[in-house]
Amino acid sequence: MKISETLNKEILVFLIACLSIITDQITKYLAILYKASLYPPMEIFSWLNLVYVENKGISFGILSKLNISFYLGLVSFLISFYIIYLLKKSEKLIEKIALSLILGGAVGNGLDRVIREYVIDFIDISLNNYHWPAFNIADSSITVGGVVYFWLIIFKKNH
Repeated sequence: MKISETLNKEILVFLIACLSIITDQITKYLAILYKASLYPPMEIFSWLNLVYVENKGISFGILSKLNISFYLGLVSFLISFYIIYLLKKSEKLIEKIALSLILGGAVGNGLDRVIREYVIDFIDISLNNYHWPAFNIADSSITVGGVVYFWLIIFKKNH
C-alpha cells in the first residue's frame, strides 16, 4: 500500500471521529440551551420527539442510581485507546470507518460523563406502542459503527 493511501485513510478516520464528536457535542449543547422547550417533549413527527434527559447510568439508564458516571467516562476513554489500537491494526477502509464512528461516539459520551457526570440524551423515537429510550448522536455513532464492525467480523469468519 502506498504511503499516500495510508495517509488518506488516517485522515478520513480522524475526520469521521472528529465529525462524530463535534456533531454530538453541538447537538447536546443545543439540547441544554433549549431544555426548557423540550419539556414536555417537542414533537417533530408522530414517531420522533426531542426531549431533554440527563442519563447518569449506562445504556437505557441502567445503573443510574450508583452515581458512577465519572468512572464510566474514564472507562469510555480506556475503550477509546483500544479502538485506536484496532484502527492502527486494521487495513480495510470500511473497518476503519466503523471503528471511527465507535471512537467518536465513545469520546463524545465520555466527555459528557467526565465533565458533567451524566450524558445528555435528546432523541426520542416511538413506533405504535413501542418506545425506544432517549439517545443522542454519540449513541447513534456507536450503534452504526458497531453493527458494521460486527457484521464485518461475522462475515470475515465465514469466508
